[in-house]
Formats: sequence, structure tokens, C-alpha cells
Amino acid sequence: MLALRRSFAGLRIQPGAVASRRLYATVESNDKKQHLRAGLTPAHVPQLDKIDSILDFDDSHPKDLDMPKRYPSHRPVEVALNTVSNFVDSPLPVSEQTRLMKKALVVKRVVNMNGKGKQPSMYALVVVGNGNGLAGYGEGKDEEASRATFKATSRAIKNLRYFERYDDRTIPMDIAHKFHATRLELRSRPPGFGCRANHYIHEIAQCIGIKDLSGKVRGSRKPMNVIKATFEALTDQRQPVDIARMRGKKLADVQNTYFGGANK
Repeated sequence: MLALRRSFAGLRIQPGAVASRRLYATVESNDKKQHLRAGLTPAHVPQLDKIDSILDFDDSHPKDLDMPKRYPSHRPVEVALNTVSNFVDSPLPVSEQTRLMKKALVVKRVVNMNGKGKQPSMYALVVVGNGNGLAGYGEGKDEEASRATFKATSRAIKNLRYFERYDDRTIPMDIAHKFHATRLELRSRPPGFGCRANHYIHEIAQCIGIKDLSGKVRGSRKPMNVIKATFEALTDQRQPVDIARMRGKKLADVQNTYFGGANK
């Protein structure tokens, strides 16, 4: 204790070492008088309404619900560059693009794992077609489901292709196709049979314009696999001209063999 007392006795407080007090102001709500302390004068008080325009609020009440835009609209560069328009730069005219049938067959939430953790986003698969042999599909991914659908639709329009149909109603011959773990069987049917197949195949057939068709999906029935397998199978199908050339017959004989002599 004696040594501690001697150490305190040796301390000396310098006048210049005293810390300066903070400048602050208090407002009392009772008498509504502003007390200024430590040299804070009204000339030194900053005017906050002139610092940022966001703090300038209009006290007038509007006469209707249509509020004018107070501030100029600003779109970040990354949003402007990621904009997807309703009309796609495609050989197909704009008038034909508006009449296309658009079907969002798959819309789901997906997660991408990276160093920041799980990054969620929305995935969409859209099928478009004019119902007259022209159809295509596209995929899109974005943070919002609506934008993912727009991206998938634009890519589907760019991927449009023409599919041959017999009598503008069915496929030329039966098809057996394998896509990854999905085994697909499509069969041509007579007039009035209808489209009796998987509901995804039914939507694709409606976009293409196939009215008489039966199909069976074996193995994996995931929507993405079924849709891609259907487009791949219809793209690689044999045409009646190829069948006639392979068998050494005329085109009319091949059609009579497979379709019972049905004529247009």
C-alpha cells in the first residue's frame, strides 16, 4: 500500500492534457426552448434539408391518388443489360411471335452451391409453337420467376424448328427413343383417336399441331427429360420418303401400308 501511495503522489495533471468536451445540443419538449451548450450557436447548426433532396418532403396533400414522380427514375447498369424484351430478334416476324402458343411447363426453385453458400434462383422451361408444325423449347434461369420465364421464352423462339406431320395430324411412323434414363415410345394413330400420352407430351403435341398420337414414357419421368426426349425423338424421326426409298417402293404404297390408304 505504501508503494501504491507513493506512485499516486508522483502523478501531476497537466492543464493542456484535459480532453475537450463534445459539442452537443439538447431540446426540451416542455417549454420548447433550445439550449445550446459548449459554444454551439444557431449559425453552426447544419441545415439538413439542404444536404439531400430525399429529406425534402412535400407537406401539401394531393387531390387524387395519382402521385407524380418526385425523383428521376434510375436503373442500374446490370439491370439494364439484363433486360429481356417481349419481341425476340428472330427470322420470325413480330406479328407471328405474338400469335405463338407459349406454355411454361416447368418453373421451379433451384440452388447453386458456391463459396458464399447456397445461392437460390428460379428455373423455367418454356415450349412455344404455332400449332402448324413449328415449335421449340428454351430454358432460363434468374432470381425472379417472371424474368426466368421471359428468358426461356426468348430462347424457345430462337430455337424454333419445323416438324413434319402426316396429313397435318399425326407422326409418319412409330418412334422408340432413349434419352438418358427416359425411354419414350410414340405411335401414329388414325383420325379421331386424339392425343393420349403423358401430359408434357400432350402439351408439346398441341404446340406442334399433332392431333392423333399415343405415347408411353418408361424409366425416368422427370419433366425436363420427357420434354427434351420428345423433341429429340420428333427431330430424328424417319419420313415416309425415306421409308419408301429404303424399301424400294413408291411413296403412295408406303402410306397405304401404314395408314390404310388415307388420302387428303
